[in-house]
Amino acid sequence: MEIGKLNQRITILENTTHIDNKGNHKAQQNELFSCWACVSIRNSVNASTEQTKSGVTKEVQTLQFMIRQNSETLRISTNGNCILFRGMIYNITGISPDFERRDYIKITAVARKVGDNVKIY
Repeated sequence: MEIGKLNQRITILENTTHIDNKGNHKAQQNELFSCWACVSIRNSVNASTEQTKSGVTKEVQTLQFMIRQNSETLRISTNGNCILFRGMIYNITGISPDFERRDYIKITAVARKVGDNVKIY
């Protein structure tokens, strides 16, 4: 991949738990780091699907984020992280590091639906 194709800025968020002054545990996301990425719509038959819930049909698109591989990006996980891109939060559904050439990581993610709770494990 050409370095010039990494032309979109994304932020990797970390899912954490915050304890307020009353002792309540609240989920929150903190910025872990930001990096440049090549963002595209996933190339497959299921790249765009429709889901119906409570009588409302909504299209859900799957995006692929290609980022440079380094020690920081190798720590990204599907449970503990999500992506902030153009004001929307995307849940990470798959991570594919390139162990042979060790230069890029492909991350597959879907847009978080309104009202979805943060996954904390």
